[in-house]
Amino acid sequence: TNDSVAPSSSKNILIHAGRGIANDGAEAQAVFFGTLYNHFTKLSAGSDGNINANDDDDDSSNKNEKHEKKVVNAENFIFQSSNFFSSHAKEQQNDASSNFHSSNMATFLKSGPLPSMKRLKNWKHPNSPMVLVITLSARRSVELMKQLSTLRLPIAKLFAKHMNIDDQVQLLSGGVGKKGLISGDGGGGKGKGNSPHKCYGIGVGTPGRLLALLNHGKNESSYGGALRLNHTELIVIDCHEDSKGFNVCTMKDTSKELMDFMKEGVVPELSERAGNMKLALF
Repeated sequence: TNDSVAPSSSKNILIHAGRGIANDGAEAQAVFFGTLYNHFTKLSAGSDGNINANDDDDDSSNKNEKHEKKVVNAENFIFQSSNFFSSHAKEQQNDASSNFHSSNMATFLKSGPLPSMKRLKNWKHPNSPMVLVITLSARRSVELMKQLSTLRLPIAKLFAKHMNIDDQVQLLSGGVGKKGLISGDGGGGKGKGNSPHKCYGIGVGTPGRLLALLNHGKNESSYGGALRLNHTELIVIDCHEDSKGFNVCTMKDTSKELMDFMKEGVVPELSERAGNMKLALF
């Protein structure tokens, strides 16, 4: 029986399950992501982190009622297969393209996850990119931005490398910032794209910086950080593995920040507009 498995072993099971998860079906992705999310929300709540721990949390009764309701709703969220895009059916129809599709972000988006290329090209919502790509590191973000440059669309650079958070705040709000035109443009911006009022349809970033932008300028009474997901339609979680087989979901430096970002930003939107936001594992 596996009932006696220690929390440290449970962690190893999650790490192992995360390898190649982007190639699995939506059902398996929902189970993996739900288990991972559960594990980290329980750690945040002060439990021992065992993924089989009881859901009852009597200690929460002492918290402020408004705060408690927000946390409990997020912690109790259950990821469904319907929350995830699955490319399996498409790959079966066109198996020859599946290898290329799985290694190039631009091709991946066009193969099915992207709801509308026309809407992406004419995106008009500041602070809330239509597509948000979450990556393991700044280096990987740069790599994906190069792949996405073939779409010839401006891309918001949302990671901490050669661009400070204030410039990114300005970038998301529709301004250009000091380095917005250089670092925020995916290389495909056309002449008129250099307008000071530009809404970025695609953002690429790392969990830590995305979480910081989500909470930047946010006050207690309204959902209004520099980064908002109220219009975002697709969250792409890049499951590229490093040399040790870790990805953004399982690497120690990024997994907690990713789950915090999911809890504070993505889960509330999935709850409120389940049919209008999808997760896709790349």
